[in-house]
Amino acid sequence: MRFDLAAAMLVVCVSNAQAVVILDSTYKAEGFKAAEALAAEPQFASVLALCDDVNDGCGDASGTWIGNDAAHGYILTAAHNFDGGFGVGTWAYRAKDGKYYKAVAFKVHPNYERVTATEEANEASIGFDIAVVTLSEPVTGLGDPPALYAGSDELGQTLTYIGFGTRGSAGKGEDEKEPAGAVAAAAQGVIEDVEPLTMSAAGGADGNSLAVFLPAEDGSIENPFGGETTVPVSKYAGLLGSGDSGGSAWIKTDDGWAIAGINGNGSGNAQYGDTSGFARVSGHIAWIQGIFPDVRTD
Repeated sequence: MRFDLAAAMLVVCVSNAQAVVILDSTYKAEGFKAAEALAAEPQFASVLALCDDVNDGCGDASGTWIGNDAAHGYILTAAHNFDGGFGVGTWAYRAKDGKYYKAVAFKVHPNYERVTATEEANEASIGFDIAVVTLSEPVTGLGDPPALYAGSDELGQTLTYIGFGTRGSAGKGEDEKEPAGAVAAAAQGVIEDVEPLTMSAAGGADGNSLAVFLPAEDGSIENPFGGETTVPVSKYAGLLGSGDSGGSAWIKTDDGWAIAGINGNGSGNAQYGDTSGFARVSGHIAWIQGIFPDVRTD
């Protein structure tokens, strides 16, 4: 069954994806300790916070370092983090070791349209909500750069998504009273919908997205993608929250971890039964290589 992901996403506030919202049972047992510990694993060290300035406002957006050339570092993030006239100086980029970086340029995918503009823009832009930022210097101290997933078998795999934004528990959803911005948190979901990249004869583009939903812990919520009704994939199960936008979503391959998606947006208030959507990285490999030729792929 083909699911209308675009329609599902229209009901959310799209200025930023919500930051991770976790299971009620996990929250009750240990708060966000498990979500923070998962995000802190070394394979995810490349995820950064996008901050209003040095030491200020680090819970509004996220991004991921994908490598360096001789003079610059490169950050993968969401295009909508630059909506509203935001420019090259909008964000300071804080790495895991606490160092801040500044941008000298950024490029938004040419098929992206501002998601707040019209319903048609929302529908066209979910899979193209991607930007690459060029930093003023190479990034150091984060180990080897991650690989981008270039394959096509995401469906049914467990997706692990990471960001610095607003948190919450799934019974209530996103909660601005919960801490955001200091450290990353992670959540997981099963990839229930994969929309392939399609191009029209006129040059228009559509599709190119991944999506997950958060099942009820007792299995009582019908799968909105038409698949089998399930229970959460693990104690880390959850959804995106505001400020996770532009962070990365990962799958584990035979060669290790790879980035399969870019955190985008979601439905509702990130509660049980709601969905989260991601730009599909495999459809953007050539475009990214046009900006940063040495990006790693898997």
